[in-house]
Amino acid sequence: MLSLKNHPSAAVFYLLASTLLFALVNVCLKNLPDIPAGEIILFRSAISLGLTLLMLRAGRTAPWGHAPQRPDLVWRGVAGTAALVLGFLTIKQLPLAPAVTLQYLGPIFTAVAGIWLLGQSVRRWQWLFFAISLGGVAVAQGVSHLGWVGVALGLGAAATSGLSYVFNSRVGQKEHPLVVIFYFQLITLPVAVLWTAFDWHRPQGREWLWLAAVGMLTQAALWCVTQSYQRGKQAASIAALDYLGLVYAAAFGYWFFDEKIKPLAYGGMAVVLLGVALNAWYSARQVKQES
Repeated sequence: MLSLKNHPSAAVFYLLASTLLFALVNVCLKNLPDIPAGEIILFRSAISLGLTLLMLRAGRTAPWGHAPQRPDLVWRGVAGTAALVLGFLTIKQLPLAPAVTLQYLGPIFTAVAGIWLLGQSVRRWQWLFFAISLGGVAVAQGVSHLGWVGVALGLGAAATSGLSYVFNSRVGQKEHPLVVIFYFQLITLPVAVLWTAFDWHRPQGREWLWLAAVGMLTQAALWCVTQSYQRGKQAASIAALDYLGLVYAAAFGYWFFDEKIKPLAYGGMAVVLLGVALNAWYSARQVKQES
């Protein structure tokens, strides 16, 4: 039987799997229109935290990490929690494809936050690529009349997601990936508990299954992402495959939820991805030249 453990295409497989799994999580969210976002996050975090603790115990890994990294782990959890909350609210406000497109603006905010937190520089060409992506957002919003509330939530999700990536970079390889996930869920869970204390809807029938699916699919997706990016340069070289998430979102939104989007709005989303892809290509090129 073929093993993926050391197979050269393992990173590709795991990244493709994670992209599909995250897309399925979004489908589950769309099937929970009557469940408040905080309640969904509560179930998601509780399930993911339980699974993470089991995996840490199985691997005999201490969940608290090393003392020098704990502040960054906490801040990563705070930023990740904010991104999760805003991301869920975005998906409830917007069709799947535009909601997912806005999340791809995360690398822009990562680069900007990296100026202060990592001492990195942003080159002039990169500012142009950022402007291209933001222009694409304006086009998609304008022709589809998405509503500025949903767009603002999506931009907030991208910004806090980008900030969480910066704290991930500060932690680097010093901690086990499951430790990072543990801190994330540990901070998210109390926030969700407090939220649901004021906004609770008792799940009915199939809603229990959709909520369980959100938690399990999220944990599986996070595990696949970890497996992919632990493979270093190989995983980095195929990171563009992550953009398949937009294809999944557009297809699932059309097939399962009859979401109709104007052709010009798809053009705007394509411009967003063009700006992000150009920035990723330029950044990789600069790293290669400097190494």
